[in-house]
Amino acid sequence: MSAPGSVPQKNGTKYSSGKTTIFLRDLIREVDIGIHDHEMGRPQSLRFDLEVSIPSAESPIIDEISHVLDYEYLLGSLESSISDGRVSLLESLCSKILERLMIPPQVSSATVQISKVDILDESGVLGCQMTRER
Repeated sequence: MSAPGSVPQKNGTKYSSGKTTIFLRDLIREVDIGIHDHEMGRPQSLRFDLEVSIPSAESPIIDEISHVLDYEYLLGSLESSISDGRVSLLESLCSKILERLMIPPQVSSATVQISKVDILDESGVLGCQMTRER
């Protein structure tokens, strides 16, 4: 007897439903952001990590990009959020990116982490991480 919600596979094995995660990690962009006078007009190096979950771990019906969520939309969401106008807070930029990441209806959750990589004199980074769920 199979578990409720199990998905039959091609080889006959059944798995309970899972999730697919697509991501963009360690992307560095120079962004004009910050609240302090010395930050204004001086772009800072920010590291972006984006992750989106889809409630399914099934193989695409056809091995074509039109049958999956094209992960290039992660980069597009990031780039359009950055070019949308200056923000002062990492939280504001995280929120703008999350709004775009949550647009596709198959997305069940999204996480954005932004790190200011050059802000501390010693090792370490400062940043913000936000997650949204449907």
